[in-house]
Amino acid sequence: MKKRYTSIFLTLALLIIPTGIVFAQESTPITGTVQTVVLETDATTNETVAVVTLLDATTGETQTVTLDLETAAALGLVTTDSATGISTVNEGSIGTAVEIDPATVIEDDEAESEEEHPVGSALGDFFGDVFGADYDTIMAVHEDGVGFGVIAQALWLTNQIDGDTSTFQSLIEAKQTGDYSAITLADGSTPDNWGDVVKSLKKGDNLGSIMSGKAEVDSGEENASKAPDNEKDHGNNGNGNGNNNGGGNGNGNNNGNGNGNNGNGNGGHP
Repeated sequence: MKKRYTSIFLTLALLIIPTGIVFAQESTPITGTVQTVVLETDATTNETVAVVTLLDATTGETQTVTLDLETAAALGLVTTDSATGISTVNEGSIGTAVEIDPATVIEDDEAESEEEHPVGSALGDFFGDVFGADYDTIMAVHEDGVGFGVIAQALWLTNQIDGDTSTFQSLIEAKQTGDYSAITLADGSTPDNWGDVVKSLKKGDNLGSIMSGKAEVDSGEENASKAPDNEKDHGNNGNGNGNNNGGGNGNGNNNGNGNGNNGNGNGGHP
């Protein structure tokens, strides 16, 4: 009889111990006073969630949790119209105490929540491979108040003169301060203003070409060899030999399509 009681006691002990462990492992509820409730809809999944901000009365700290609409409705934070299915924030819940089961909280996917800016991403992808101007470098400049159009122009010029990220930063600084004394363009000149920088860029070197996928990278040497049209050698302008027609208006096809505007060609003998 004694052995039977011992056996029953051990069996009950084994049943009770796991139960005690389960209770010990239960998560602590999230408690606080509701400060705000905002409904947000994911543009991709079209799923609406409730973003709730709570104030912890004990610590004085705030925390934000994301709940699905069913959970938020059960807590009285939102109401859903049964006829239309449209959910709205229950303004009466603001300022009330609430207790939330941590298991019902939707965890944020940090990788998805930190979406890259499409323009900054395109510039980073394009110029990151050229001279290392990555997304973070570009966005740091943009967040400092510089527009993407100016950033793209500075990046193009940096590539044109075979510069690096420090060259790019110098160009941005020049744009912000108006001091271009440390900047040298591909033709060796120093710009007086940002307009000179833009004029020095090759046609098609702009933000639009990158966003449209039509941009092509030329090396600095290739860019330097492509001097602007107004700097190309158009010949010796008037050193033509004349055609002996008495008019002296030589056509001057001498070394580079000279225009023969001298008017004193050697054609004065009838």
